[in-house]
Amino acid sequence: MQADAFDLAVSQGETVTAYGTDAAALSDILDLIAGFSPPLGGRVLVQGTDITSRPPGQRGVALISPRDPLFPHLDVQANIVFALRAQRQNQAEAQAGAGRTMSLLGLDGLGKAPPQTLSPEQTLRVMLARAFVTSPAILLLDNPYAALDAQAARRMASLLSKLVRARDLSILQTVPNKEDALRSGGPIALFQNQTLLQFGPAADLYDQPAGVEVATFFGDANSLTGQVLDIGDDIARIQLACGGIVEAIASESELAEGQACLVCVRPDRISPFFGTQSLGLEDEDMPPVRGTLTDTVHLGDHIRMRIRCPDGTEIELRRPPLQTQKLPRPGTAVQLAWPAGHATAFPLRPDLY
Repeated sequence: MQADAFDLAVSQGETVTAYGTDAAALSDILDLIAGFSPPLGGRVLVQGTDITSRPPGQRGVALISPRDPLFPHLDVQANIVFALRAQRQNQAEAQAGAGRTMSLLGLDGLGKAPPQTLSPEQTLRVMLARAFVTSPAILLLDNPYAALDAQAARRMASLLSKLVRARDLSILQTVPNKEDALRSGGPIALFQNQTLLQFGPAADLYDQPAGVEVATFFGDANSLTGQVLDIGDDIARIQLACGGIVEAIASESELAEGQACLVCVRPDRISPFFGTQSLGLEDEDMPPVRGTLTDTVHLGDHIRMRIRCPDGTEIELRRPPLQTQKLPRPGTAVQLAWPAGHATAFPLRPDLY
């Protein structure tokens, strides 16, 4: 199946992260840029130069991938020297360049170590050194944190950020984990298989999702079926199938009165009001969403709550933990509310039923 065409740009001194659950599809994109697989169309430009037809070694890019491991018969320094010798540097220059890069990557004292004795973090550092020593215009990282534990992944992300700032380096990395995507701090290209759903800062993907897939996959948003009652100033008033009338930003110009829609609202943007008292939410024109608390789980940095509406719809909430907060018991009645600007309404497409 042919993927949809897309444009993706990485600026100098920037880290762009391609995030999606299909790791193989993301690897294919890097292989295409690096020249290891042919494009079906379009162009690959590096610093304004069309490199689409150039062989891998003449593209000015370096790919770090599990499919291109360290040479097991060479020690750490020899692996790095090999990359410079392949660029026809003499032995003395290659040894000096490798030594400087090893110091930069925190590999002092490991020059004679065989690759099979290295930890996963050390292995990644050597692979980075072998690529970085050739001064590529752009560094391609294929799921670089896959073999690392959480602490090592944070250290390596910090190291990459320092390299980007110190050397004005450009990086395009692929990750299947949202935490890794957010950690770089740069723009995120969100993919579904090989289809680019949205590209931009994390804040835009969270607060201005381009579609239901972005809102639910990236933002973990609740997706609630409803019908548009009216629209004014890009704010839609919607009757939800689970009960209640809510407001949300109208995402597209074709969203019209009477149309079926999906309201996407993130779990951390919903305010719960427990108990049977109305608390001022009751209104003839805007009756609140009502439900019953089914379970509460303390997850350290937030409390996850699940609410079941009368029609069986489940809504997830996330609230910050407070020392003085007394958690309500399952079975407690709850009313839900959120500001219009914290929810987005999308047309209900046939493929979303």
